[in-house]
Amino acid sequence: MKKVRLPGAIALVSVAFASNAAMAAESGKGAFDVRVTVPEYCEINASTLLTSEGNGFASGSVFESCNTQEGFQVIASHRQLEANEAVAFNYAGESTYLREDGWSQVANRTGAKFGMRPISVRYSALTAPLAINLTITTI
Repeated sequence: MKKVRLPGAIALVSVAFASNAAMAAESGKGAFDVRVTVPEYCEINASTLLTSEGNGFASGSVFESCNTQEGFQVIASHRQLEANEAVAFNYAGESTYLREDGWSQVANRTGAKFGMRPISVRYSALTAPLAINLTITTI
């Protein structure tokens, strides 16, 4: 196997592209399209947000990353809430009350996003501790 030094290989490739571009410019018929398909990828990294019984406040942060322009939803899963329990969840400035059934949409995000986001929860009348897990789904 013959070894080619990197500067020599770069020069050879550069000459090949330059000569092809020059030929295309002379004939006026050269054109090409470059298309790339990037797979949709979304993730959210957050530790479980835990609350205690009674009333209180807890906060933290999550890392969200999603490359879809259509947007995505952040879903909180938790135990079922009793009728008198109330939990207000704030995701990056978007507030909502958690639903009693244990499956709550807490954010509807538009466009691609990447970075750390603040989260907080204000709760009252909890009869048992509450663990809140976050997942992400595209729209």
